[in-house]
Amino acid sequence: MDLSQDNFHAWYEKSTDAKSKIIVVGQVTETGDTKTNLVRAEPQGINPRVLMLRIEVTASDGPIHSRIAFQKDIRYEESAESDAFTDVHIQSESGDIAIKVGSGSS
Repeated sequence: MDLSQDNFHAWYEKSTDAKSKIIVVGQVTETGDTKTNLVRAEPQGINPRVLMLRIEVTASDGPIHSRIAFQKDIRYEESAESDAFTDVHIQSESGDIAIKVGSGSS
């Protein structure tokens, strides 16, 4: 799976209860026999201002196994103060990327 910083964005958004949350979205290439999710990495790194995420790829349930590739949007969000994180690092088997947290959706 090739990751590109251009395919990922992060920002803060106020929720209906006036609390904020960080949202990270991106696009990956997936095949019909896998499921791809963006999850919080454990453990987090030593810098508390950097949110560490990882791309988790698992085999799909069921007997159908397809090698057809397609683009899939993935999303991660969690409650966070609007200045809690300045950067997001995303880990994957094919390499890591780092993105800055912006102030609004892209």
